[in-house]
Amino acid sequence: MVLSTFLSDSFLSLVSLFVAYQFLGKSAIPSRSAFYGFSIIGISAGLGAIHFLGINTLDSIYRFFVGLSGCLGVPLLGVSFFHFTFRSVSTKTFYLLIALLFALYLVFGYLYPLPIYSTVVGGIAMAIVLVSSIIRFPKHANAAIMGIVGAVLFILAGLVIGTKGSRGPLLNVDIFHVLLAIANYCLGQGIRKLS
Repeated sequence: MVLSTFLSDSFLSLVSLFVAYQFLGKSAIPSRSAFYGFSIIGISAGLGAIHFLGINTLDSIYRFFVGLSGCLGVPLLGVSFFHFTFRSVSTKTFYLLIALLFALYLVFGYLYPLPIYSTVVGGIAMAIVLVSSIIRFPKHANAAIMGIVGAVLFILAGLVIGTKGSRGPLLNVDIFHVLLAIANYCLGQGIRKLS
């Protein structure tokens, strides 16, 4: 059992599921995309909390959701911002994109493991959020600021902090979880303000 990581993963799960709940039942593509994305991240973090509590019964499901979170959950957040700024995504395209991202996750997560794949698709998603937010800045300042802060925190958590090692008494994985929780809240607020 790692109590600090149980707490940080629980925090990430609660924040992500709270943000997802704000989009529940909304039919617009950005809202649906946000609901699915934040839900996947929240479920993954919840399963992580159970894992770090020392209960290993669900570990195979936990590992599946961790990969799904990076390869589908995070990209879906990028889809929301893409829809607002670059091009409207139709319902058919949206579900085809989900199927494609899920298939690619299975291929690069299980058939031909490529550990960097989730980093690449997550990076592309956050680059879309960043560029979209910068473009939207003059007209939708509040939403743009939330998008920029969320994307920067996501990138900082993933590329600078990571999940290995520690900074003084704090485990990097705990800092990672807290930064992602704040990032998810900011991204959720950005999407809500643009909706």
